[in-house]
Amino acid sequence: MTSLTISLALTCFALASNAHAQGGAEVDPTVAQERTVDAKIEAVMLYQGRAAVTRVTTQTLTEGLWKLRFEALPLTIQPETIEAKSSGGRILSVDFALRPVADAASTPQAAALDAQILKLNQTIAVAVDSLAGLQNELKVIESVGVRAAADAGKDGGTSKLDLPTLDSQLTWMATQRARASAGMRDISEKLDLWRKDLTAAQTRRAALGGEGTAVPSAEVLLAVTAEGPVSLRLSYLVTDARWEPAYSLRALPERNLMTIEFDAVVVQSSGEDWKGVRLSLSTARPSHASSPTPLAPWYVDVREPISEDSGFAVARSMVGSEPQAPPTSTAPVENDAESFTRDRRMVAQKRKSVAQEMAVDAVVGGSGPSVTYTIALPFDAPSDAQLRRRARIASFDAPTKFVYQTQPVVSDGVFLRGTVTNASAFQLLPGRASVFVAGDYVAASSFAGAAPKQELDVFFGADPAVTARRELVKREDRQSGLFGGGLDSVSDYRVTISNGAGRPIQVELLDRQPVSRSDKVDVRLTNNSTPLSTDAQYVASQRPQGILRWDLSMVPTPTGSEGSLINWTVTVSRSKDISITPLPRE
Repeated sequence: MTSLTISLALTCFALASNAHAQGGAEVDPTVAQERTVDAKIEAVMLYQGRAAVTRVTTQTLTEGLWKLRFEALPLTIQPETIEAKSSGGRILSVDFALRPVADAASTPQAAALDAQILKLNQTIAVAVDSLAGLQNELKVIESVGVRAAADAGKDGGTSKLDLPTLDSQLTWMATQRARASAGMRDISEKLDLWRKDLTAAQTRRAALGGEGTAVPSAEVLLAVTAEGPVSLRLSYLVTDARWEPAYSLRALPERNLMTIEFDAVVVQSSGEDWKGVRLSLSTARPSHASSPTPLAPWYVDVREPISEDSGFAVARSMVGSEPQAPPTSTAPVENDAESFTRDRRMVAQKRKSVAQEMAVDAVVGGSGPSVTYTIALPFDAPSDAQLRRRARIASFDAPTKFVYQTQPVVSDGVFLRGTVTNASAFQLLPGRASVFVAGDYVAASSFAGAAPKQELDVFFGADPAVTARRELVKREDRQSGLFGGGLDSVSDYRVTISNGAGRPIQVELLDRQPVSRSDKVDVRLTNNSTPLSTDAQYVASQRPQGILRWDLSMVPTPTGSEGSLINWTVTVSRSKDISITPLPRE
């Protein structure tokens, strides 16, 4: 009995010792468990030249340290922009790595080319951003120049004209224009070289075969304190992706409306396909600089004279879940015909509900110069630079004032112009537009864009149903003044306008008269058959420059009539012994 007890005790001790030994051989808890995850691209924020991509995955994890690896990221990724967020646990680190891939081209030469291609892509992206910044600076400089010229022209020949100030403005603009232009030329030249280097490197890499010896990957180290599902979001910037605004502008003159269709044209060759993503479009540019540019000294020196010919002459972020069917009826059992009819109504209602959800405009976010549009529909964009995908941002009707504008002194056409106020919440960016009148295509045109509540003009081409013809009826020189010591050059003009549009229209007729730059020459407008426009902006800005404008309300021209006549006379008076510059032969 005693020997049996001793034997059992020895057996238990051995089992306990074995268990302890096995426990000592367990995995070190300070070493992270590793897992490669499959993360779907959920959302894309698209900028000019790059895109912020967000991948999402949900993993069931036990307590402890986990290293979750996101593989097969694109070569266009910018490693310094990678960040991760988690719904559970705590993120300890996010690391970027180029992981080797075994294939027929696994050579040091291929790895070096892959690294060179990645670096060139990143360098080109930075240069493109810098070039865009200089282009914007140049636009600002040119706009200042236009304002200065307008002010100088308005004050020309008066005591208000401050020549030293104007001279200083011209000097500053010339310096800034030269600096920006030189910077743009330098960056453009470097871009050409870098792109040639990129093409050469890609060609050499393609000749080696295989997909590449190294693939970008991200590793997220996560400390999990409670077992369960964990949602992980990985975001990063990629290059070779852009969008640009595109418009369809449809004039409906009979209804005094303009339909504005605001689209985004998306082009991307980032190296990864976007399938069913939530697409947002931003007007901002991600900044590479974390500190301001150093301020350069401002030197003053004696300026050499400037020659006369020198320069200056998205509703919802995603479609929601499917509409729920109506609750089950408690009515008596239907027959087959009634059931079939009810089912058809339910299907039709369901389709209508889905269509209503999908037809909404984009959601507008942000403020100031940076605006974001989130597209309502899931969006697909394969990585193909040759493929241009179009996404609808918004479509809306806007009350419009239509006027026909004609200036027959320089052009025979009578052009339809629509003046509209952007009453939407959308920042309409400058871009290209396809212009229509009703259902007829007119032409492709540039579109200046407009901020919310801003007014803009859109031209819809010349209407052949409305014509304007200008004639110099007579020109003669007459003696004037006491004893015939003066000389008058008298020109009689006539414009004939015919309205064949079949409805009353508004016409804005523009012409011109000479503007005297000497107190010894007098110019007068006489015998004007129709009063000039009283529009305040015209009177303040264009009339002093000799621009003539008539605002005409015209009924349809009767059959057999030539149209309405506008007559006026321009008289240029001076002394007989004064020679003036030639008058135009109009």
